[in-house]
Amino acid sequence: KELPAKHIQFKRYGIDISKEPMLVYPTLHYQNGGLQINANGETTVPGLYSAGEVTGGVHGRNRLMGNSLLDILVFGRRAGMNAAEYIKAGKGQRAKGKLTLEHVEKFEKELKAAGIKKPVIGPMILPEYTPDHVRARKWG
Repeated sequence: KELPAKHIQFKRYGIDISKEPMLVYPTLHYQNGGLQINANGETTVPGLYSAGEVTGGVHGRNRLMGNSLLDILVFGRRAGMNAAEYIKAGKGQRAKGKLTLEHVEKFEKELKAAGIKKPVIGPMILPEYTPDHVRARKWG
């Protein structure tokens, strides 16, 4: 299905992919890496478990949302169960006291006292990975 559409698409730009080789390369998200885990969601750091987009996953170093969703459903459960067993077996340390965000608030007060402005930074929703020479050919 896709190849005839690609043929038509490239033809618009004067490229005949049946005669001229077409460069195909993976998008950069295939090279993002991620934490290496085993089947239980364990990383190489004792007591640190991981699942989802932060891991390399079963698809190699491919962290696409669709694949990560499947990974988190399977490995998230496994990682959670194994992390609980790790603590029950007395291998890790339990948190003492109530969990809070006091350390974050303290850090922000220190930044303010030092006169350091912390800009609000959001992720780029649709980053442009296309090389300039390809973009120029595509958009003119």
